[in-house]
Amino acid sequence: MRIGVACNIFGHSGGMEQYALKIIEALLKLGHIPVVFTMRADKSLPLFNQVETHVCPCLYRWFPNKLNVVRFNRWIKTIRETVAVEFMISCCLAVTAEIATCGGTRLGVLKALQRRPFVMDNWVINLEKEMYVNARLVVAHSGLMQQELQTLYGISPKQITVIYPPRTFISRDYEDNHSQLRKELNLPENRTLFLFPSSSHRRKGIALLRRYFENTTYPELLVVAGRPLEHTFKNSLYVGFCRDMRKLYQACDYTVLASFYEPLGMVGAESVSCGTPAIMGDNIGCCEILDSRALMKFDVSSDEDFARIMTIVRSNPVYLNPPYEQYVSKRANLTAEEHVSEMLELYRDKNTVE
Repeated sequence: MRIGVACNIFGHSGGMEQYALKIIEALLKLGHIPVVFTMRADKSLPLFNQVETHVCPCLYRWFPNKLNVVRFNRWIKTIRETVAVEFMISCCLAVTAEIATCGGTRLGVLKALQRRPFVMDNWVINLEKEMYVNARLVVAHSGLMQQELQTLYGISPKQITVIYPPRTFISRDYEDNHSQLRKELNLPENRTLFLFPSSSHRRKGIALLRRYFENTTYPELLVVAGRPLEHTFKNSLYVGFCRDMRKLYQACDYTVLASFYEPLGMVGAESVSCGTPAIMGDNIGCCEILDSRALMKFDVSSDEDFARIMTIVRSNPVYLNPPYEQYVSKRANLTAEEHVSEMLELYRDKNTVE
């Protein structure tokens, strides 16, 4: 089948872009023809020449992003009249999608910020409502996400199914030890390393982490991967974008997120799948899929509660034993092909019943 996939960027970027790449790869392996609708495409991607790609021509980098989202959705409505697909899977805001996947919402962000929507926020919110109401199937990426769609958008529970994103890494026991990996990655060997993978530092809690690490008197280091820090600070180390995140997870002692809004937060599951315990805010969605032996939770609104957790891990370091998949719920251990197959089967069932 020709199956449409809508994504903001057809390339390596944020979490939903990585998710879109997995969906596209899985569709190819399952024998389908992915047709990509996107704002921007990386033509150097190996996948690029394997799929049909349509790039929105009416966007500008200097435009506010929310305005580009509105223009992209107008274009989507028009181009679908001429580009035939059986149905479309959205990995971004795409109002014509028959299968709408959801890893976060604008109303959810505003609620976490305790802020009323501005004019352009309302543009996006109205498009989100249109997409979720019209979709035949809404795939929530966590139980928290499902609750948000019901309470903030009024979507019927019958329309929503929770399917966790496919696993990123296959659990394995590395032959390399911490010391070897740290030498390879130019990381210090005499510090306890706390990995902070982030493409949106403010939302993921850099302010709280900075307050702690700037003032700690212990040999602790925050290792920042992804977007550069606007301002470096004491006891932090920026390592850039890492091509082999498995090694970086494995080289660090813990992974930490303090997000004020994170309906899933797959880095927690990725970290644990590599044998590295996760320190997560108790509002982060991945807490629902991780075993308590591999997870320490704290209140992201409390510096004192984070300091409490740090005291605990200093006194009683946490170590995980392979096989690491024992620490991640089986529902979140699907391959990309299994994840896509489940979506397609649910979509077929809904069309058959209706």
